[in-house]
Order: sequence, then structure tokens, then C-alpha cells
Amino acid sequence: MDQKLPSLTLNASLPSLPHQQTPPGNPDFVSLPAKYRCTICRGVLRDAVQTLCGHRACGQCVDQLLTGNPKRIKCPANEEFCVILNGTEIHGDFSIRREVRNLEVYCAHQQEGCKEIIQWRKLEVHVKTCEYKVTFCRYHPAGCQINLPKKDEESHAVNCEFRTVCCELCSQHQTYNRLKKHKETECPNVIVNCKYNCEKQPCPRLEMNVHAEAECPKRPRFCKYHTIGCDFTGSEEEIRRHCQVSQDQHIQLTALQSQETSLDNVNCRRKIKELSTHIQSLQEILTEHSKQMEYLTTVIEGVKTSIKDIKLKAVSQTERLINVERRVENMADKEEMEKQRRDILLLKDKHGTLEQRVTYLERAGPEGGKTVRSQLHQHDRQLALMDARCAEIDLKMQVMEAASYDGVLMWKIRDYSKRKQDAKTGRTVSLYSQPFYTGRFGYKMCARVYLNGDGVGKGTHLSLFFVVQKGEYDALLPWPFKQKVTLMLLDQENRTRHIADSFRPDVKSSSFKRPNTEMNIASGCPMFVSHPVLETPGYLRDDTIFIKVVVATDDLKLH
Repeated sequence: MDQKLPSLTLNASLPSLPHQQTPPGNPDFVSLPAKYRCTICRGVLRDAVQTLCGHRACGQCVDQLLTGNPKRIKCPANEEFCVILNGTEIHGDFSIRREVRNLEVYCAHQQEGCKEIIQWRKLEVHVKTCEYKVTFCRYHPAGCQINLPKKDEESHAVNCEFRTVCCELCSQHQTYNRLKKHKETECPNVIVNCKYNCEKQPCPRLEMNVHAEAECPKRPRFCKYHTIGCDFTGSEEEIRRHCQVSQDQHIQLTALQSQETSLDNVNCRRKIKELSTHIQSLQEILTEHSKQMEYLTTVIEGVKTSIKDIKLKAVSQTERLINVERRVENMADKEEMEKQRRDILLLKDKHGTLEQRVTYLERAGPEGGKTVRSQLHQHDRQLALMDARCAEIDLKMQVMEAASYDGVLMWKIRDYSKRKQDAKTGRTVSLYSQPFYTGRFGYKMCARVYLNGDGVGKGTHLSLFFVVQKGEYDALLPWPFKQKVTLMLLDQENRTRHIADSFRPDVKSSSFKRPNTEMNIASGCPMFVSHPVLETPGYLRDDTIFIKVVVATDDLKLH
């Protein structure tokens, strides 16, 4: 996001052809001669560049070496004829890049058995189709956990325990390893015998299940005296014989049950009486609580009225407090404005006095002509100084009125067409916004815009940057600057399709250190928005655009 130094754009004018780029990955080379090794990282050359003294290095290694380093760096090869590195004298070595792309490498699946040796540029395509690429079995979702080379996938799938098969009896799909259990316990069309060994002929499981639950004469049944304690079970015939021979037992069970029921009735009456007494006591308590609730309701209504009055008073006090805070915050500005107003009144008084003196000298006649002319020249100089002072005061007042102290900049740029033409001709390449702040004593910042683009966006895009300025309270603020920054071009038509880009500052960049000069190097987006998109009715209206910059202050202690 930073505006780059010349060393970082050394290849900006060269075409980025696909055959000049280093392939991805870190393959195992068959052989890696020294000429293809980076002087800095000693690894294979990636996007190779060449220094003025003839040494080669990775483009990224050189970029990292030069970026943000204030010292003059000598070529890392450290040989007799090595030179001081200069970004404008380092160029892409496209010949070596082509040679590096053609280096022979082993397949990434060498350990799995692949013996292929291919050129690095073809490795990525080969790996995708390599027969030794390890993959899951196609029946992995069904439970197969076997990993195998791609070449063995078909042969394994034919015999995989988790392959899908169709039951020949019911046509349901099952995995092969469950087919046997399915037939033994689940398949509705398997012919089975009655589980109670009755005389019914074997039939499909579904039909036999219905028979066993409802029709089978040998299905076990409970004795009809089961509810009072008889635990005999058997077929219908056995139940009938049991009832005939066990009448005495059943009568005894009935008598015992009747006796227990009588005892239960006595206990129930006693419990009912106790519950009635308890209910009566609870009703008395409930009546007392109802009276207390009525009293409390009356008290609460009075409290609600008091709370309402207190809230109204609190709102009034809050408004008064806000007004007092605003007056305190603006006190310094008002004092400055009052001082400037007194200065203007004093200048006006002096101007009136000078006019009176000029009138007096004019009346003095020819004898006072020379004196009048001399004093007129002096007065003109004083008036010019007064005009300059008034203009300076007016500019300060405009800046004070437009300044924002909540981390938000709203920048209106009028006469877009004329200003863009001035940028094309080089008359006014860039524009600075008015300063804005994260708080009354916070960071001082501004925005910088290149209407005709800057760097890679020149001539095609609007470039938008964020600038940290030197403020009066920098000594009290934490450095480097770490707040999230959002750059926006506002949609004037629908007000919903704003173009925005956000970034968090690179704490190692000099753009976000404490400023030593009036402002740091700008950071932002060289290709923020293209001219065809910008110059539509949604973003450009009445030859005016609106730019908004938002600096996050949520995690910042406001000053």
C-alpha cells in the first residue's frame, strides 16, 4: 500500500510475460548449478534480476533489501568489483528466468514411485495428472479409509469393502460389507420361518412380522390376571388351561388386591384431608399476598412517576453538560478568533486614521504633494501587509472550521475536469486535503489525490493516498501509527455503491513512524479507481467528486 521507492518499480516499464515468471513451489532439482542460485538467499533464483556488477538475485530478495533501508547497501556478493545497489540500475534478467523455468526437477510424488524427470515449468501440470498422486478411495464418504496411488484407484474400487451393491431380493442399495447382515436381519423379502415355531409356512420377512405380532397362535400372551400379580405367559391354549387350574390362586390374588386397594383408599382420604387443610392455609396466605401486591402496585406507580421526573431532569442535566463540554472544547478556538477579531478591528482603525491623514495632506495643496506621494507609497505597503494578514487570518479560520476531530475526513473536490487537465499537463500533479485529527489532541492527518494517477495508475486511474502529518501533540501519542484506514469514493446517485479500500499500517514502514518533517511519505492505492468508472454520473456529478477517509478510533485512547 505504500508509495514505492524507485527500486520497487524498476521493472514497471517492462512487460510481465507469462514465460518470464518463476513457476510456483519448491521442487527437488536434479541439479542446481551455482549460476541459478540467488546471491542473497542462496536458493533458486525466482524472478531473477541482475545488478550493475553482474550478480543475480531474486527480485523479492532485492526488494526487501532496499525497502525501508536508509543506508547505501553494497552488493551482497561482496567481491572486488561489486557496486552500491541502486534500484534504477537493477534490471530483470529474463534470459536466466527462461533457463530456470527449464531446469529439470523430480516429480513431487517421487517417494510414491514416480520416476518422471520434467522441466520445472511443466511440473504443475504433471503433478495434477500424475498416476502416483495419493488419493482417497472413491468410497471414502461411505467409510473406506485407504489411501492409494491414482493408478490403483480403479482396481481397488472393484473389490472395495465399501463399494455400493444392490440387494437382489429387495433392490435396496447397501455397502458390500453390510449386505450379509442386511439379508440376515433387515431385508423384507427374505423367506423366513415363524419365530414362535407355529405351523405357518415360511414366507417373506415383512409378511411374517405381521403374522408374529397379530396372528400367530403360539405368540406368548399374558394371563388376564397379569395386572393383579399373575406372571404366567403362554399360548392361547395354555392360557385357557392355566385359568381353569389356577382359579384359587387368582381368587387369592384378587382378595389381596382388594385389601391393598382398601388400604390405599384410607391413605388417599387421609392425604386428601391433609391437602385440604394445606390448601386452605395457602388460600389465606394468597389473600394476604394479594393485599400486599395491591399496596406495592400503588407504591410502584408512585416510584414510576418519580423515575420519569428523574429521567427528565437527567436529560436536561445531560444536555447542559454537553453544552458545557462543547464550550470548554471550543474555548481555545473562540479565544483565538476573538484575538483575530481584535486584530482586524485594530487594522480597520489604523486604516481609518490613514485615510484621515491622506485627506489632510491633499488639502495642504501643492506644497505637500511630495510628502503626500511618499506617505501614500508607505500607506500602500501597509495596506498590502494588512490584506496579507487578513487573508492569512481568513485561511486559518477556514481550516479551523473545516477541521474534523473524530477521525473522519469529508473532502469535496470541485472543478474535477480542469484539475485533471492540470494534472495531465504537470501544472498541479496532486492535491492535498485539509488536515483532520483522531481527537482534539490526536494524530494529525490528511489525504493526497492524483487525479491523473501516480506510478502504475498514471493516466488510467485516480490514485488516493493517506498521509500522517507532523502534529503539535505527537510527543503524547503512541508510535508507530497503527489505526485501520478506509479510503472511499462516495456514490452521489444511489448512496450505496461506494468504492472503498481498507488497510492496516505496516508498522515497519517509515510512512507510519513519528514524522520528522512536515509530513511522512504517503501510503495508499495507486490504482484506487479507474477513470471510466469514476467518470460516471454516480461518482462525478456537477463536475464534483466526494472523497471520504475514515480512521478507526475504537481501540485508541482519545485525547
